[in-house]
Amino acid sequence: MGRCSVCLLVFLSTLTPLTAEDLRQNERQRIEVIQRIAPSVVCVMDSAGAGGGSGVLISADGFAISNYHVTSGSASFLKCGLNDGKVYDAVLVGIDPTGDVSLIQLQGRTDFPFATPGNSDNVRAGDQCLALGNPFLLASDFSPTVTWGIVSGTRRYQYPANTFLEYTDCIQIDASINPGNSGGPLFDIQGRWIGINGRASFEKRGRVNSGAAYAISVNQVLNFIDHLKCGLIVDHGRTDFTVESDEQFNVIVRQVSELSEAWRRGLRSGAILESFAGRQLSSANDFQNVVGIFPEGTRIPLVWRDRSGRHSATVRLGPLHSFRKAPELPQERRQGPPDEQAEAEAQEQPSAELQKLFIARDGFSNYYYNQLATQQLLTPLRMRLADIPPAAAWKIQLNSVEQDPGLQAELVVTADTIGLRLNDRSWLQNTTQPNMQEEPAMFPGFLIAIGQLHRMLQKEGPAFDELTAAGKTLHLPSGRTLKVLNARSGTRLARWYFDDQEALPVALDLEPEAATDEIRLIFADWKTWQGVIFPERLGIVDPATEQVRWLQTSDAIGKQESGK
Repeated sequence: MGRCSVCLLVFLSTLTPLTAEDLRQNERQRIEVIQRIAPSVVCVMDSAGAGGGSGVLISADGFAISNYHVTSGSASFLKCGLNDGKVYDAVLVGIDPTGDVSLIQLQGRTDFPFATPGNSDNVRAGDQCLALGNPFLLASDFSPTVTWGIVSGTRRYQYPANTFLEYTDCIQIDASINPGNSGGPLFDIQGRWIGINGRASFEKRGRVNSGAAYAISVNQVLNFIDHLKCGLIVDHGRTDFTVESDEQFNVIVRQVSELSEAWRRGLRSGAILESFAGRQLSSANDFQNVVGIFPEGTRIPLVWRDRSGRHSATVRLGPLHSFRKAPELPQERRQGPPDEQAEAEAQEQPSAELQKLFIARDGFSNYYYNQLATQQLLTPLRMRLADIPPAAAWKIQLNSVEQDPGLQAELVVTADTIGLRLNDRSWLQNTTQPNMQEEPAMFPGFLIAIGQLHRMLQKEGPAFDELTAAGKTLHLPSGRTLKVLNARSGTRLARWYFDDQEALPVALDLEPEAATDEIRLIFADWKTWQGVIFPERLGIVDPATEQVRWLQTSDAIGKQESGK
């Protein structure tokens, strides 16, 4: 008998066999879990009640997640069935075409049953799992079909297959998934929601499940959920450098754009990328898995080593596709194979109340929800500014106690110009057509950013070409999850960050011009001065070190418009 066989026998001898009662108890617990989670499972149909995909409710107000390839075959309004046998109207809210995720909202109740998310990073191969959904529309009362299996693998990467759908960091399962299960939830054996069932490997032509199916991880969905609630066509991120694997399981940087933030931080071809977003890497697929779970615009930490040593920095992910409209999928990728889709009769005309919940606009899945999210940020801000007299100009006195004890600065800000006197030197910046040559070398882009702050804090409302709510993100270097408001002036994009406790912004990231480092400001301890609201402490993030240099406000005066 070989050594391995002996070890196996020793191991098996230590196991306590399950009794019949143990098996019955496990069965009872599994049934109880299924009964508890089944009410959150949604049968997703088009507005005529045809088709048939799946989804899962995630909050009592009716928000539900499904697959993009399920909802893409429908119009902006849908019908959704729950296991209570009732059908509810629903409206499309946000879409993530690359990640194959969509967000809808069921109407008619404020007490919908919903799933409790787990942590998909804790899922391991061998864990038991439950897949619920509506394959082949088997139940006329919309009670979901349940399949039971194990997790076959984690952090799988599924390349786009003749389309833009890309499954990154997904969970592989052997629980049976069939057409109609798409968009339905994957639960762990305790009933925690850990993924969205999407793709499966089928035999050619026969559409027979081969035992390999893939679920989008709940952690990836949660990274995008607040963006989706803003009615966006959400894009995934990309880096401005490429990587490949070597035989020693190293991830080698191959090409780096010389216009990129990564290049300015010192990343070069040949460097070994050790970690990205805090995850250790051993292959190019590892890298692609991590990149794929974050929305465009997310700032990500990375660590690499080269001949000069070990380095760290942060970079902002660029857009992968920049969809302006919802992209179309091939017919076979939509809401199920053609042979099982009922021929939709004339689409049911949505009620007038339902139609109010949808506004079409390029760049948005549903602009109505973006308006709601934007106003949720702007209304508290306007209320906070309500008691301040309208100030056409600011005069701000600043000093630095920490890094530069002798630094003294004075800002004079109007709608058109910003003047800065820094110790014995002066700068004057035009706010409408700023020039980076007119910026102080110590704080490049600082005057342009202060001009943006002046625009944001106007009592009559922020003075930008466009304001767009953009979900939530992890803000660096603060490490806080914050709401984002994008403000555009021409081609310039300013990212404003808000938390739930303060009506005023807590940070600003602004790229002064293309291929330059962002000016990143942090605002702390807002105070009402003489006719102006301004932070007592103003932090400037060093892009090379991620360290914050703090300036202290000693005085601030707001000059009212003439005649007021």
